[in-house]
Amino acid sequence: MSKTTLLPFIIIAIITAGIGYYIGRLTGKEKGREAVVSEKQHELKEVRESGYKFISPLLECQDLASSDRGSMLVIEKKLKNFITEVKTEKKATHVSIYFRDLSNGPWIGICENEPYSPASLLKVPIMIAALKKAEVSSGFLDKRIKYSNHTTDTTNPNILDSLIKTGNSYTVENLIFRTIAFSDNEAKNLLLENIDNQTLDKVYLDLGIDVPGMRTPDDFMTVKEYASFFRILYNATYLDKKMSEKGLEYLSKSTFRKGLAAKLPNEVTVAHKFGERGFPNSNIKQLHDCGIIYKEGRPYILCVMTRGDNFDELASVIADASLLIYSEYGK
Repeated sequence: MSKTTLLPFIIIAIITAGIGYYIGRLTGKEKGREAVVSEKQHELKEVRESGYKFISPLLECQDLASSDRGSMLVIEKKLKNFITEVKTEKKATHVSIYFRDLSNGPWIGICENEPYSPASLLKVPIMIAALKKAEVSSGFLDKRIKYSNHTTDTTNPNILDSLIKTGNSYTVENLIFRTIAFSDNEAKNLLLENIDNQTLDKVYLDLGIDVPGMRTPDDFMTVKEYASFFRILYNATYLDKKMSEKGLEYLSKSTFRKGLAAKLPNEVTVAHKFGERGFPNSNIKQLHDCGIIYKEGRPYILCVMTRGDNFDELASVIADASLLIYSEYGK
């Protein structure tokens, strides 16, 4: 074949190669652009519904580059140093902390998988179960129940604030309030008599937490697991908005002021629940306080669980940890 005959084929080959190169460049740019988008997709901003005092229902998530990671690392380092100091001074033998920003979601966990005995913290899932029943059972919160049988409850040996009186009748809503605000064990027991086990167990199962029972060890719940109760209330993702708001309002009325709220400004709302556990024939004690700190513009979940031999020392550890985070976060 002569050079003249081959010339058209050579020209076509050159043109084809040029077109392929150009298309390849365009495709490469698009793929590069897609890669950049993909890298940013995991950085999300939560869009929430306004108009509520205690809850902030989650509507959607939007792409957002995180700007708080640096401050989170600083807080985490300070918390670790704080815990080391606490243990050195023998104020506590174990301290676990879970912190989560409720605006954008960054979190810190220190020994967050260490199991503890939740004790009175379990009153929160009882409250959630009661409010869940109220969603489907009209008039349940207004139902009156007579208190006639006093029970002996030793799960909260150091702080017992039972105010309901034998022979009186109480609405379910009032019993829920007393169970949470006063950590009233008698109100809790009377409330449990009017909630079926399936409704209560479902709260734990839906959150992937072990259901407390006879075979459950004393120490079975972590700070990270427990914090999920407050997340579902704040996000209004388990109870409806009305009941979620109601539940956090009860928690904001807690009379326990030795832990998370002890050293915070008086105007800061704290919706929380404490739990306390002593053990027969042992000096081992546990004190926990978990809830939502409504810092202006920067609400967050904080859960602190402790183990040691002195309740007052453990309370001071929780109070100091709470103040450290409140002072540092959002600077």
